[in-house]
Formats: sequence, C-alpha cells, structure tokens
Amino acid sequence: MAERVPAGTDGSPADDARPTVIVYTHSLLERSMTFIRSHAEALTRYRPVYAGAHRVAGLELPAGRSVTVNEGGLRGRLEEYLFRRFGVAGRAAMRLRRFTPTLLHAHFGTSGPSALTLADALGIPLVVTYHGYDATITDAEARRSWRGREYLRGRAQVMERASIVIAVSDFIRSRLIAKGYPAHKIVTHYNGIDLAYFRRGAQSREPVVVFVGRFVEKKGCEYLIRALAQLRSQGLPARGVLVGDGPLRSGLERLADESGAHVAFTGFLPLAEVKDWLGRASVVAVPSVTASNGDSEGLPTVILEAQAMGTPVIVTRHAGNVEGVAAGRTALVVGERDVEALADAVRFFLQDSDAVERFGAAGRVFVESRFGIAGQARGLEDLYDRARAKTS
Repeated sequence: MAERVPAGTDGSPADDARPTVIVYTHSLLERSMTFIRSHAEALTRYRPVYAGAHRVAGLELPAGRSVTVNEGGLRGRLEEYLFRRFGVAGRAAMRLRRFTPTLLHAHFGTSGPSALTLADALGIPLVVTYHGYDATITDAEARRSWRGREYLRGRAQVMERASIVIAVSDFIRSRLIAKGYPAHKIVTHYNGIDLAYFRRGAQSREPVVVFVGRFVEKKGCEYLIRALAQLRSQGLPARGVLVGDGPLRSGLERLADESGAHVAFTGFLPLAEVKDWLGRASVVAVPSVTASNGDSEGLPTVILEAQAMGTPVIVTRHAGNVEGVAAGRTALVVGERDVEALADAVRFFLQDSDAVERFGAAGRVFVESRFGIAGQARGLEDLYDRARAKTS
C-alpha cells in the first residue's frame, strides 16, 4: 500500500542474461500490492517483467519492464475486453515475446484465466499465487461481479493446466483443496519481507495502536474502533492510528465520532511513513474477520513487518494470521469480533512497556528465522525451476 522505487535495469532484452519470468496481475500495479513488486525485485536468478490487463496510477515500475494489454483509448479498451472475455492475447503477447519469457507467474486467482491466455500464447508454464479473497469468497458472491464471473469461467482450466499453485498460508491451501484444486499442485509458500529495510531505528514509542490496511469488511476495523472506545470510557486514553483507505472509511469515521474513540485516519501513506508508524506504535492490531461474502485474509504482510520492526501485534484467530506469529511470545491472539478481548489485549501493551519490548524483540527474531525476503525469493525461484522442469 506504499511506494518504494525498486532498483533495476532498463529492461531491454540485451541487458540481462537471466531467464525471464512474467509477473502478471490485472491492475498494474495497485498501491496495496507492494508485496508483488518487492518479491519480484528480490529475485536473483530470474529477471521479472511486469504484465497486466491495464495500468493504474499506483506503484512505480522499472522502466522498460512492463507491458499492458490496454494501452489506452478505445482500441486499448477493446483489446482488454477481447483478452479477458474471449482469450485473445493480441499485441500484448507480441510485446512480451521480445523478453524471451520462460514462465508466467500470476498473482491472485482472479487473474489466473487471463494469465493462462498469455501463457498459452507464449508457450510457457503458468504459476498462480492465491492471496486471500480469491480462495475464500463464495461462488455466489463471485457471480455478482464481472471479474468474479470471469474467474469462475476459467477456474477449471487453471486448476488443470497451472504447473504449480501457490498458497500464501496453509489456511489458503486448505480452502483451495476444498474448492477442488488438486492437492499435489498446491504449495504453501509464505511472503517474505525486507529485513534490512524493516528494522527499528531511533523512534520513540508512543501510546498508540496502529492499523495498516484497506478499509474493507474483512479487515475488522470496526471492532478495533469499538475496543478503543471501550478503553476510553474506562479511563484509559487509548489512541488509534488507522493507515489506509477504502470503501468503508466514511462509515468507520462516523463510528469513531459516535463512539468517542480517539482515532486518526491518515489515508494511504508512503512506505517510509508506514514504517515510521510501525516503529512508533506500542502495538499493531490486525483484527481480521471473515466477511459476509466469505472473504478472508491469506497472511497479511503487516503482521510480519510490525514484528520485524520490533513491535508486538494483536491478531484475531482468523485464516492465516496465526501462521505469522508466535502466540504468547510475539503476539496476543483473540477471537474474531471479540471487542472485549481486543480491548484487554490493547490495554495489556499500553500499560506494560516492558511487555512491548519483550514481545517486540521476540518478534524480530521470529521473523528473521522464517520470513526474510531473500530466503523466500530463493524458494520462489526453486518453484519456478520446478514448473519449468515439468514442461521441459
């Protein structure tokens, strides 16, 4: 959800001898998708080239290494429609061929069918990563949107023809199996984070609870606001900082006003400012819930980023959240929608600075041992090797 410009070459075919992996998602590249870019740029044995159905005003990408189906105007919109509705790869496939791609890696299952169109046109294997809602929303809910119907139309083909399906948590893997994906194709591979970047500096702790994410139902911000209001009514001046934006923002702001919670809404922030808040917080809250349409988390990256910054976290017992913490050592775990338990966990950290530092130090060690981006990028490249070997 924040900006950090990656290093990289200009992307011309002659400047890099590594095999090319096309990194695909429909919208190239939303501000909330820093994890896609950071993992691509952390690759050492593969050169990433970004592809999408259309460009959005989001993250900056390395010059010369991005291709979109829709390049603007009426023709661009028509090409995107034909691509996504009827599987016409068109000029995008021609533009991608100059990179001599060896593999296509699609992020989000909803991008899978279109990514398969490109992979088939280029004659290369397909890997698809499922991050959360793409594995958890109900089919009935998916049918309510154009993108959801597109996903359902192509799902069986993706199941059959993808070389490897990556789940970002064991929870997501279990949901994919329940939907009929072949278990032997599904690999759990956690996202990693840049441990050198997410390292605590000279920030002073403040008695604040920080949330980072989109304001959508599954993020559970409503329950954090209610918990903060409850603590304030009990005489504890708890303050929340909610970093992000989304369709529920106005309703959440109204709830904060009406309940008396002391909450600041910052909107989307640059990565450096997000990092600063993670280091200043006494605790980072991730109060995720299962949404009414079934939408659930995979494993929110902010859980790992906060621990890397030496800050404790509070997470709900939801989806893959608990796979990213050591319960009772780096984080406190509460039930979904349990305002009372959430308030108690916030109180614990706001009133015990020694616990903040003890949990925070343990969190840094825990993330270093399992979630460094360099190690996770190497694991991703091993999966790429496997996918290519299957079709050689």
